[in-house]
Amino acid sequence: FQIVAAERRGMPTLVRIGYGYQHIIGHAQKYLVAGAQGIILPQCESKSDVERIVEAVKFPPLGKRGLAGERWNNWGLGGEGLTLAERARVSNENSIVAVIIENQAGIDNLSEILSVDEIDFVFVAPTDLSSNMGYPGDIRHPEVIAKIEAIGERIREANKSAGMLALSVQDYSYWRKRGFQVMCCVAHTMFIDGAKGIMEGISDYENSHTNLLTI
Repeated sequence: FQIVAAERRGMPTLVRIGYGYQHIIGHAQKYLVAGAQGIILPQCESKSDVERIVEAVKFPPLGKRGLAGERWNNWGLGGEGLTLAERARVSNENSIVAVIIENQAGIDNLSEILSVDEIDFVFVAPTDLSSNMGYPGDIRHPEVIAKIEAIGERIREANKSAGMLALSVQDYSYWRKRGFQVMCCVAHTMFIDGAKGIMEGISDYENSHTNLLTI
């Protein structure tokens, strides 16, 4: 339903699948069939992890995704002046393959991971990385920050886009200045910040108009 809702607003959708599904192409494809434009693989630790996701997301000759009549090709009914072959080509050119680096194993194999041509961006997960480094939850620890910055440099040197978490405007500006291009905001954080702003405004109003209403 979220994919369809996003489509109605003209927004593309990427789906982060569950950890451990590197070897289950069908798990990724069910979201692609539903209309997602790309897949994000968490806890990527090897080149083979990426290659399996490429197989799921891309049509032949790049991958192994099936050409059945599904939402991506208008259920095989044609339209938009494109043949099935042309639709597969356009999809391969525009579908997104992304991975998340969350631990030292992924960092150790980062060069091989980045060597996969079809990978579009690499996201660095600060919370899990901080835990892996021995600073659980301390995503702004100097060693964690330094590690993420070093990973980001390697990603950009490989001509890929680097992704990072932004829990505040300060986070966003910090990482954007350091070349990170794919920024992830957490919905519940945004909702909480919005609610806080409203409640603070209400509280300020009531405190300044205490004699207007007595309950």
